[in-house]
Amino acid sequence: MGGSSADIEALLVDVTDPDNPTPGMLPAIFRDIVGRLDAAGLPYAVVGRIALTLHEQARFIGGIEIVADLEPDGHKDAAEFVRATQARFAAHMDPHQCRRPIDLNLRACTCATEAGLLAEAVTHPWFGVPARLASAEHLLWLWCSSDAPDHPVDAAALIAGGTVDLHRVQALLRETDDIEGKGRRRLRLTIGDAVLSTTFSFSRFMAERRAQLAPDRRPVWRLQPEANGDRDDP
Repeated sequence: MGGSSADIEALLVDVTDPDNPTPGMLPAIFRDIVGRLDAAGLPYAVVGRIALTLHEQARFIGGIEIVADLEPDGHKDAAEFVRATQARFAAHMDPHQCRRPIDLNLRACTCATEAGLLAEAVTHPWFGVPARLASAEHLLWLWCSSDAPDHPVDAAALIAGGTVDLHRVQALLRETDDIEGKGRRRLRLTIGDAVLSTTFSFSRFMAERRAQLAPDRRPVWRLQPEANGDRDDP
């Protein structure tokens, strides 16, 4: 199951203040930063919930996360790219000018494995422009390598969607894990969370389905033996 950028745009509403235009500016900010990266010819991958929507259902998004190959002076280049976009959309990205600003996080690759995964990004029309979105394996590997509080939920949703190659993710974690294997432990826990959430969703669906049935309705599999029993009576 996957979504589209149109699904994301449908959710870009500040429910506490429907007249707030800032959430709806996220696609324009996305196009601006992606256009700058493409113009510079820099390999990159969009990560976070924007990329998750390609593999799973859309969720509300308040920020843009991108990993790029910015060597040799990656941190300086990333800061300059972000500043250029922030200057254009200051009214929607500056916390001093708006109550809930859109966040833009552009960072350089941190290891060889991460740089290699940029080559596996999927080019897809997103918010009206061709963009390179991280693969499902790239996303799950990143989330299992991070302590961010919202990553376990997103990782479990990705696994439950059934589009990720878990064997590939395990191999990547073996390459990059520390001696304690934190990433692999997180992956096992996340798989468990995904299984539980899927089982719970199915059980809830069946409970709702049963509640919709008329109380006097008899299932076909019960009616058939009863009919056979009637024929057998003298």
